[in-house]
Amino acid sequence: MSALAIKAKSLSKVYKIYPRPMGAFWETLTGRQTHLDKHALSNVDLELARGEIIGILGRNGAGKSTLLKLIAGVVERTSGELEVNGRLTAILELGTGFHPEYTGRDNVIMGGMCLGMSRKEVMGKMEAIVAFSELGPYIDHPFKTYSTGMQARLTFSTAISVDPDIMLIDEALAVGDARFQMKCFKRIKELRDNKTTILLVTHDTNTVTMFCDRAIILEDGEVYRQGSPRGICNIYHKLLFGEAKKPGGKVPAPTGSAEQGNGSEPLQAQGEAAGSETQPPAAPLQPGAQGQAAPGFVRYGNAVGSVLDWGVVDASGRPRKVYDTGEYCRFHMTFQSGQDVEDLSFGVAIKDRRGTVLWGLTNLSQRMGVIGARRGELLQVAVDCNLWLSEGEYFVTLGAAHWDTGDKIDFLEEAVQIKVLGPGDIFTTSVVNLEARMAVFSPRKDECDNGTV
Repeated sequence: MSALAIKAKSLSKVYKIYPRPMGAFWETLTGRQTHLDKHALSNVDLELARGEIIGILGRNGAGKSTLLKLIAGVVERTSGELEVNGRLTAILELGTGFHPEYTGRDNVIMGGMCLGMSRKEVMGKMEAIVAFSELGPYIDHPFKTYSTGMQARLTFSTAISVDPDIMLIDEALAVGDARFQMKCFKRIKELRDNKTTILLVTHDTNTVTMFCDRAIILEDGEVYRQGSPRGICNIYHKLLFGEAKKPGGKVPAPTGSAEQGNGSEPLQAQGEAAGSETQPPAAPLQPGAQGQAAPGFVRYGNAVGSVLDWGVVDASGRPRKVYDTGEYCRFHMTFQSGQDVEDLSFGVAIKDRRGTVLWGLTNLSQRMGVIGARRGELLQVAVDCNLWLSEGEYFVTLGAAHWDTGDKIDFLEEAVQIKVLGPGDIFTTSVVNLEARMAVFSPRKDECDNGTV
C-alpha cells in the first residue's frame, strides 16, 4: 500500500455559472457560450502521508469545501490528478441521509449506510452510537421532534462511528454543548492515535494547533501558504484582519530604548526580582522605554493607530524573559492614535508552543467601557498578573482593535516570548500550575461516625 493516503497534483474545479435557469439548454441548442467560469479550485498540489493530520484554513469561498468534495468523490474534478489510498469517510454535512419523519434509530441506519457502512455494520455499532449521542430515551422518537442540538449530536455520533483509513471533516466539530464537544474531540484523538489520516477544514485556529501536524491556507482556490500549524495560523490571522505593516512581519525598533532586546538571544534566568511579587513597578513606564520583540512575529492592522512599544516587566519594572511559576509580571504596550477614534479595544493573550490560546483579556472582558483617543494621543496599557503556568515557553500576543467590529488596528501575534520555570511536581503535560497538594490518609472511625469525613 502506498505511503501516501492522498495525493493531488494540479487539482482544479471549474463551475459553469449561467445567467438564466435555461442557460445550459440554450447554450447546447445554439452552440454559443453564455456561461461564466468560476474557478473554485486551481492547480492545487497536496500530499498526505498515512496517519498525518492536516488543517485547512481559508476565508469563505476560498475552496475548502470544494477540495474535500473532490477528494470524497462527491463532485468530479475538471482537471488534474487525484489519488486516494484507503477507506475514506467524509463528514461534509451533518444530517446527510437523515429524514425528519423517521425515528432516530432508522436515521442512524440510513446515515451510516450513506457514509459507506453496511447495514450489518451499522446495526453492530448501534448501541455505541446511541450511547455516544446520549439520546437513548429518544432514539425511537421521530427525528423532527428533536431539538437542533439533539439532531446535531445524533448525526455527528453516526458519522464519527466509522473506522476509516482516511477521514475528511468539514466544520463539524462545534456541535452540542461543551461536554459533548469534549467527547467529539476525544474521539478525534482516538482516530489520530490509531493513525487515521485526517483532513480537517475549520475556522478555529485553536483546533488546528491542537490536533494538526501541518496546516494549509487556501485563498481564491489556490494554496496560499502551508507549514507548521502555529506559523500558518498567525499568517491566517493576518490574512483575515489586515496586511503586515512591514514585509515579513518586521517592525522598526523602539526609539529611545534603554534596553531594546530583539528576542534573538537565548532565554536565560536573570535572577530574582527585587521587591514584592504582588506589587506593580514603582515608576510608570515611559513610551519607548522597553522593547522585547520576539523574532518572526506577525504584525497586521488597518494603521488607524500604532503600538509604539510593548513588552513584559517584573515587579521592579525590569524587562525579563524568564519567570518562576506564580511570579508577578506586567504586560504593557504604548499606543498612539493616528486619528480620532472612539471605539478602542486593547487585548493581551498568552499562547503555548503550539499556538493554542491559554489565557487572554481585553478592556471589553474587563467591563471597562469604551475607550477613545484623539489624533496623536498616547495611551499606555498595563496588565498585571501572576504567571500560574507550568514549566515551558510561551508567546504573548497583544494589540489594539475596534470595539464594535473587532477589526484589528495594530495587532502583534506572538510579539513577546517568555519562559516559565517550575514547579516540577505536576504532569509534564500540564499547562497551568494550581499550586495543589495531595494527601492520602485513612480517616479515624470517630470522624466517620460523626459525619465529619
